[in-house]
Amino acid sequence: METLATNLIIIAFFSFVIGLLGVIKGSVRFIRLRSRKTSSLLVVASFVVFMIGGAMLPTAPDMNGPTEDQQVSSKEQKETKREEAKKVKDIANSKLLTGELEVHFVDVGQGAAQVIIAPNKNVMVIDAGNNDDEATMVAYLKKLAITKVDVLIGTHPDADHIGGMDAVIDSFDIGKIYMPKVQRDTLTFESVLQSIQNKGLKVTTAKAGIKLDLDPTVQVKMIAPLDDTASDANEMSAVVRLQYGDQSFLLTGDAGIPTEEKWLQSGERIKSTVLLTGHHGSNHSTSEAFLKVVQPKYAVIQVGKNSYGHPTSEVLERLHSEKVQIYRNDTDGTIVFKTDGKEIHINKDAWVYTPAAKSSAQAQANNQPTIKPVVPPQANVPDATRSLQASAMINKANPNQNEEVTVTVKVKDQNNQPINGANVHLNLHFKSKDTIYEGVTDVNGVAVLTFRVGRAASGFTVNGDITISANGITTTTKTAFTPK
Repeated sequence: METLATNLIIIAFFSFVIGLLGVIKGSVRFIRLRSRKTSSLLVVASFVVFMIGGAMLPTAPDMNGPTEDQQVSSKEQKETKREEAKKVKDIANSKLLTGELEVHFVDVGQGAAQVIIAPNKNVMVIDAGNNDDEATMVAYLKKLAITKVDVLIGTHPDADHIGGMDAVIDSFDIGKIYMPKVQRDTLTFESVLQSIQNKGLKVTTAKAGIKLDLDPTVQVKMIAPLDDTASDANEMSAVVRLQYGDQSFLLTGDAGIPTEEKWLQSGERIKSTVLLTGHHGSNHSTSEAFLKVVQPKYAVIQVGKNSYGHPTSEVLERLHSEKVQIYRNDTDGTIVFKTDGKEIHINKDAWVYTPAAKSSAQAQANNQPTIKPVVPPQANVPDATRSLQASAMINKANPNQNEEVTVTVKVKDQNNQPINGANVHLNLHFKSKDTIYEGVTDVNGVAVLTFRVGRAASGFTVNGDITISANGITTTTKTAFTPK
């Protein structure tokens, strides 16, 4: 019908022009219009045909827009199309998600280490704990039957993050290595660089925006460091976000609140199912505003025995307030998440937060005894006590690599009587970071502190400051050792 109407209008138009020409000239010979009267009749006839053709055309749309019913119908059609498209996309994605993504938060004490195994069995390792954790890391990877690390990331050069990286590089085939553009003048950092050089590998600078090639079905994006001029090495941490189907992981290194604020301002996609709580649960990370945007269902705190108060009560309270399930290496050991892109499974139960007993829970969570003031017998601590005497003995002044070392501290009062219950705090100045060990003297006034020497400490003299306190009195002593 529309075609017929169009043809009538075209014929009418040309007929009108020819008739008009005949009226003006008096005749149009090529169609035998011999008079003005005949031409006038053609003009009238063409006008009538034009009107008929116009009436046969479809009704023109209302320029004021569709009616309310039309708008509702249009919205319903669009929504239906979106739902159909989503179903098609979900079906396509479900066909792609044929395996499990595994994220292992390895227990390396007061340090950090994550092992990611993609559905295609490619492996990414992020950090590797302290120097004395290297044997743990290598053994854990071998237990998982890993022979190649496809992507290795050192989030930043602190010893509790890269201390075991040199052993990982030495022990496995390595694909790409990413580290931020920040250095440390420490034997730990130099040892990692030496292992990289020995294998003829190169370091790619870690920075926001890099998409990592791990598995076609897993989106792996580096979202920090955002600024390679940051003065704080923690704010230079390489941060990675993984997305597999409906499940996602945000692995934050030691990034703090300044980096979190930049993410919030930039609109970076940070919402994630699982959050690695920044900086071992330090109060300098995991702000309330950040948590509200990430909206994690689970949070992992990689923490061990420490004197920093990690994780802080403030961070635990923030997580609890947001109804986040908390998992901790110091209470749960190694924590493993496995997901098929839809469901997520965890190998441990969540840690239970008890607000009414924060300080006690904090001490127990750090594997430290809850120290209560101890009043020794009068025979040991006379009323006239005004000073403490302390001595420290190390069993190996030149230990071998990875060898266990013991420091024995003896505490007496001014009358040469042993002090029971004195708090002993050993601070080892170990490369780029201090390492803390604590203990309490027994009835003989003796406290024994044991630790393992990392391989990277060869030839480096480690000085230890020891602080002893009892009954409001404090004294100090020192120790040192130089590994072979």
